Amino acid sequence: MTLIAGSRRALALTAGPALVTHGRGRVGVVICDAWGYDALCARRSLRILGDRLAEAGYPSLRFDWPGTGDALDVPGDADPLGLCDAALDEAIARLRRETRVEAVVLIGLGFGALLALRAAERAPEPLAGLVLMAPLVKGRTWLRELQARAALIGEITGAPPRPGSDDALEIAGLAMSTRLADTMRAQDLSTLARPQAGPVLVMPRAGKTGEDRLAGRLATEAGDATIPFEGYDEMMGDPTGSQPPELAFDRLIDWLSAAVPCGQGAGPEARIVEAGELHLRGDAFRETPILFGPQDRLFGVWCAPARAVPYARPVLLLNAGATPHVGWARGNVEMARALATRGVASLRMDAADIGDARPVPGRAEIVHYDAAQIADLASALDVIGLRAGASGGTVVVGACSGAYLALNGAVADRRIAHVVAVNLQRFLWDPRDDVAAVLKFGHTSAQGYGRKLFEADKWRRVIAGKSDPLGIARNLALRAWRKGERALAPWLFGLSPFSRLYNEVHTNLWVLAQRDVRLDLLFSEGDPGLAQLRAFFGSGARRMADYRNLAVTRIPDTDHNLTPRAARAQVLEHVAAAARASVQAAQAAE
Repeated sequence: MTLIAGSRRALALTAGPALVTHGRGRVGVVICDAWGYDALCARRSLRILGDRLAEAGYPSLRFDWPGTGDALDVPGDADPLGLCDAALDEAIARLRRETRVEAVVLIGLGFGALLALRAAERAPEPLAGLVLMAPLVKGRTWLRELQARAALIGEITGAPPRPGSDDALEIAGLAMSTRLADTMRAQDLSTLARPQAGPVLVMPRAGKTGEDRLAGRLATEAGDATIPFEGYDEMMGDPTGSQPPELAFDRLIDWLSAAVPCGQGAGPEARIVEAGELHLRGDAFRETPILFGPQDRLFGVWCAPARAVPYARPVLLLNAGATPHVGWARGNVEMARALATRGVASLRMDAADIGDARPVPGRAEIVHYDAAQIADLASALDVIGLRAGASGGTVVVGACSGAYLALNGAVADRRIAHVVAVNLQRFLWDPRDDVAAVLKFGHTSAQGYGRKLFEADKWRRVIAGKSDPLGIARNLALRAWRKGERALAPWLFGLSPFSRLYNEVHTNLWVLAQRDVRLDLLFSEGDPGLAQLRAFFGSGARRMADYRNLAVTRIPDTDHNLTPRAARAQVLEHVAAAARASVQAAQAAE
């Protein structure tokens, strides 16, 4: 049997999952990801790059470095960079084995470019080519950039970095060990000679002289090239706002097609994969990367406990915004494995066009708050039903837009028994609102915008064209108008748009109450989503007493993303209690 070009296979390497995208050529590509927060931002873009490479004929493989993404954690006594080297060597061998390609090109981004160069130096035979995107030139400089970016993200989110005693730094809740930082400080590619490899493409960022000099040193032979990396900043802003650098990808693939032609084989042959090859094992869990849904467009990781607790409900972990399935600060990975230690199975997933999941034709370009996502949730519940049975229902967990999907998915699908919604911003979407504007401005309070109007650095950003003052003003005016409309909603009997929305929300809540679907609403103190409680339950949330299935909990000392580990630990306790509530009910019935 021959696989269709562009089809995908999810598999597990020693350290973590990998995705192979099939192409019909004889030259394959291993994509070497960035590290930490950069990898979180770039995940969707690199999935798109992998698909585009397959369309051009190049089979590709993507994977996570040890200690990042879905991969296993790095033991404290291990050499972290050495483990990354070993993971890349295994990825190259696995691509050859899966696709039967005759030659391999490495494409590295940032930290991944360093690992790609190290692989080229030790490869037993020359690589077919190298592509170095925004290459890490000096480890010391890279670490300083990470520190500065970590401080900026902390200022924006309200959660400053809090590295642990064994950590050199923390960025967006992702820690780098002192051992890895010490190893990286010693890395210096500024004097590196051109490796024994095929053609080399270097893609430096604008204004990065170190990257320009590296390009001048490495791109010296026939077929080598230097192409500016346009669109890098737009890709790395944040996971939800990240935009793929399409022009840079166009130029990369054009260069690759000319410098390292893929050739045309008969197409990759399908083969039977032994069951053991599909699993990633920890002490308390066994994880399986899976493709599911229509045309296998969706992606998830099934985390099964080593010792399952009878009657425990399985848990479905949804995306928050466009943050990939690993979660902000790797929170979904940590939660899934912690649940496994308590005997609870889980599926963490990417909905369509988020992270590793492909888009569904015909859907809206902005997927957040789109009713079509309920079909993705239903596909995930199908998977859970096949793997766990879930006769007692499923616990669905989501944050922000994922909380919205969890709540409204429970109204649409009776297989959901319990919803844990973190920092829910909307009970229902108001069709008058622009999704893009809400994603851009929705998590900042009006008072916060007011303060920023008087800050000199914010005005400098306006003058430089990096802020949108008219957009902010429109957003503030709209909030003021809607505030009055919300206050009158209970007495307008559906005569205003928000009054109709108000009635629909309470109809949905009544449906959940009649089915005895539990609804836990968890909010960070001061989160803008708390305004929904006032809007739909009145001052002091008086009307909440009508719904005995509903509970509200406030989480102190955290941001909207739950960056502090202590905040995520509180959510874990709620989720674990929801999953094990069915155990108590079953034991009482026996």
